[in-house]
Amino acid sequence: MPVQEYAEFVREAKPDWYPIPQDFIPIPKMTVEEQEQCFLKTMDMNLRYHEGDYVPVVHISNFLGQYIEEIINHQFLSEKPYIALGGIVPNLLRASKAISYKTIIDNLIHFRQKFADKKLHIFGIGGTATLHIAALLGINSVDSSGWRNRAARGLIQLPGTGDRIVAELGNWRGRTISQEEKNKLKECQCPACQKYGLKGLKASGGDGFYNRATHNLWVLLEEARQIEEHLNVIGDYETWYLEHLDNTTYRPLIHKLLQEISQTSLN
Repeated sequence: MPVQEYAEFVREAKPDWYPIPQDFIPIPKMTVEEQEQCFLKTMDMNLRYHEGDYVPVVHISNFLGQYIEEIINHQFLSEKPYIALGGIVPNLLRASKAISYKTIIDNLIHFRQKFADKKLHIFGIGGTATLHIAALLGINSVDSSGWRNRAARGLIQLPGTGDRIVAELGNWRGRTISQEEKNKLKECQCPACQKYGLKGLKASGGDGFYNRATHNLWVLLEEARQIEEHLNVIGDYETWYLEHLDNTTYRPLIHKLLQEISQTSLN
């Protein structure tokens, strides 16, 4: 998209916050030289749009440290109240040559520590498990179209766990929903399940997509609400997540993150 058209959109739409017009996302399988080009192009855009309320963007990559250093040392970028972090999705989805989960967590902790006084946004956090990581790190906002994309592929999200296939659409792979999970869905309070049940989630065409998308977004918002409640209201998160979260990929990471937070007093 031409950057001037983006700038015009921002001027007329007056959003609450908005990132720089364009960033160049490094894919894990890129060479170091190619990732460096993404870093240089994105930093050029950060510098070109340092005035006004444009939010600078940095990426999880081999150059995260350099991003942080340049922003901290820049007269105007260092004063920005908000910073956005991208590039995490290809790594979380285990793309070829993806950064290890531990390295991602270490990078996120480092990022949060270096910008302790700023509001932080992460692009692409849209899973019921990854929301826990964002909350524990004190990330102020996240966004993702994953809930919608999953719906289009016949997938639904379940509280405290991963994705499940309910509609066979194309060649998408994943775990099919179990009988126990079907029984739990009968108690789901989302508008789609309340009105149409599992049959509605399984439906083909537009109706099935709308039902799955509604369900997925409701589950995400409810997960975020419960995390907030157990972290900051009830205060029993460290015991609650052990019962609630059974995602085998991210649960060990959350355990590790809680240990790191305890050692560094991150929050």
